[in-house]
Amino acid sequence: MNSPGERPRHSRLSPHREAEILAETLGLLEEVGYEGLAMPAVAKRARCSTATIYRQWHGKPGLVMAALRSHSQLAEPSDLDTGTLRGDLVAVMEQIAHVAESEMTLLAALAHASMRDEALAETMREQLSAPAGSPLDRAIDRAVARREISVDASVRRYCHHVFLSIPLAKHLAEGTFPDREYLVGFVDTVLVPVLSHR
Repeated sequence: MNSPGERPRHSRLSPHREAEILAETLGLLEEVGYEGLAMPAVAKRARCSTATIYRQWHGKPGLVMAALRSHSQLAEPSDLDTGTLRGDLVAVMEQIAHVAESEMTLLAALAHASMRDEALAETMREQLSAPAGSPLDRAIDRAVARREISVDASVRRYCHHVFLSIPLAKHLAEGTFPDREYLVGFVDTVLVPVLSHR
């Protein structure tokens, strides 16, 4: 038997039907925002029951995260092993840059809403924050195994936080999203020196 927070093992929706519901959710989310998004409205637009939505995604936070991840590269970024710490970090940063501009408006709105909605905040941590940081952790692990670097848990923690905040911070400070040149500069002047410091 599935626990209350566990997604059912056997979906009652076909992949095509699930994609339709998520697409309608995203469209409505862009129109009314997270706080204005109501499950009956999603069900009406997607031509399904609210029970279907709750059975599949356990409520609004799970539904919205699934819609975002189905629409973009917000699912865990590809893990690219280039053979060097710098190369791995640049590869991951390029993926962040690829989705930053198209998704940042929605993500910023969700981050704001999560300050008042703990269920949303927890879902964002589980489905976006941790997976997004995993390629960084694996890049560090490979560099440690190659003896390029030696890092402790505190360095990992701070790098993870900074890594995830770069697109939003750049937009807030300068009104633009980071391009490849900016991200490579960030890797070369901040991440690599910090991680290489013994």
